Amino acid sequence: MSTDSDRVFLEETLICFKNAAFRAAVVMAWNLAYDHLCVWIHTKHLAAFNTRLPIRFPKADLQPIVNRDDFTEMKESQVIEACRSAGIITGSVFKVLDEKLKKRNLAAHPSGIAISQLTAEEMIHDLVENVILKVT
Repeated sequence: MSTDSDRVFLEETLICFKNAAFRAAVVMAWNLAYDHLCVWIHTKHLAAFNTRLPIRFPKADLQPIVNRDDFTEMKESQVIEACRSAGIITGSVFKVLDEKLKKRNLAAHPSGIAISQLTAEEMIHDLVENVILKVT
């Protein structure tokens, strides 16, 4: 893990998983990967990200990112789309993030969708292997 926040989010994700709170584990795994991505953009790719925002989203009123907390003003889907458009992440990493964001949304909002141990395990594994360990 590359940051203290990575460790904290991973620990919380695993606590949820170990206690069979699989819906919560899915949400926390997304938080882990998304926070990791935002920190990485902010520390290593901010200029490319900010340059691409008005090109990728010409009709949106998106302000350039200055502080880490500025990412909260954007939709998560916009962040990952801007990363892909700017070449900050590969198409494969984008596909993983896009798929997992949709899965997180299913888990995070009230619905009759069941979240199993296998679903949570796959989410955690895929995000750690294909985002945390590759986006460094």
